[in-house]
Amino acid sequence: MSNYMHLHSFMYEVGEGVGEFLLDEEKAEFQPLSLPEIVKRSFGKGGIVRLVNALILKRQIKSYVRRYMTADGLAYVYPPFGQETSFAEDYFEGDLYDFLSSVLVLLDAEIKVRRQRFFRF
Repeated sequence: MSNYMHLHSFMYEVGEGVGEFLLDEEKAEFQPLSLPEIVKRSFGKGGIVRLVNALILKRQIKSYVRRYMTADGLAYVYPPFGQETSFAEDYFEGDLYDFLSSVLVLLDAEIKVRRQRFFRF
């Protein structure tokens, strides 16, 4: 898991954001967050450490895709993905590759904004 620690943590945050870990009664009253809201909540506030975390997550996603892409699509490999985190397809359109690609696009936007804030000259 150490190779994908940030990715695993992010997937947990996604699970919390969509209510994956709630009881059925709690899910009925829960308003799930969108993926852009989850990414913003994870990386939109904070200092330089959040920017570094976003950069590391981006690198880990790319590494995971390169390592586990098959002819049939992106494989679920534990770690970082097990049954408890393969829920992304249930809440977001597309397969795992589409989900992670969307996360990369959102991370790029957050990183760009954060870099401009921190490194204005």
